[in-house]
Amino acid sequence: MLTFFRQIRQQLLSEGNTIKYFKYAIGEIVLVVIGILIALAINNYNRKQKDIEQEQVILKQLKSDYKANLLQLENKIEMRRKLIEESLNVFEITSKEILISEDSLSMIFATFFMDPTFDPIEIDIINSGNIKLIRNDTLKQLLSHWTSDIRSYKESELIQHDHYISDIIPYMKEVGIMRNANHVFWKAQELRMGFLDKGKNDQTLTMGKSPKEIDVQSILKDPRLEGLVTFIFTFSQVCNLEGQSLKEKMQKIIETLDREIKKARG
Repeated sequence: MLTFFRQIRQQLLSEGNTIKYFKYAIGEIVLVVIGILIALAINNYNRKQKDIEQEQVILKQLKSDYKANLLQLENKIEMRRKLIEESLNVFEITSKEILISEDSLSMIFATFFMDPTFDPIEIDIINSGNIKLIRNDTLKQLLSHWTSDIRSYKESELIQHDHYISDIIPYMKEVGIMRNANHVFWKAQELRMGFLDKGKNDQTLTMGKSPKEIDVQSILKDPRLEGLVTFIFTFSQVCNLEGQSLKEKMQKIIETLDREIKKARG
């Protein structure tokens, strides 16, 4: 093709027809420019298609990760509901001076053994640079706020976890109900719902109940119990309120991701 154009130029020059030569040269330039523009358009189209394909891969992975995180969060919320329910149960027992058995008290403290902490799949789309491939501005905004939303939620969780380690466990040891509570905890599947197997493994061992007698009434009348349970109730509720807000945001992200994925298919 280049040889063909060269021959035409040489022929026009040999004929001495300057006007025709310049017209031809301009036409040749126009053709070259058009060719470049077409090549750029094709290149841009191919790059755009590649970006769209990559975006779909990212969206599908995000959907999978957020669904897994949502499932875990719902599990933690349910665990805290049990903590709140058992806290209210303790308040009713102590305020009305209801007589309960050693086994019932052990079940209460076994529930307090639960330490729900949210450990989501890490999703940092900003630092990964993948955020630029997502075209939906609303989705971009939702995803960009994720890290700060998680940080706020986990701060409340950490306060409750620290209290569990520093106050609740030592108190159970001190009043002598630690072993009984531990025994009930490992026997009750619903109390182990925060585990990866959701407590379904029935091969777990237990050390059995303590042969020592537990002074149930002394524990129920202990003023420290009310303080411990008040803290459990308060922060379980705080975390669940924040958790519910986080859950709604996650559901909105998943719904938006789903729409974007379906849009590409259609």
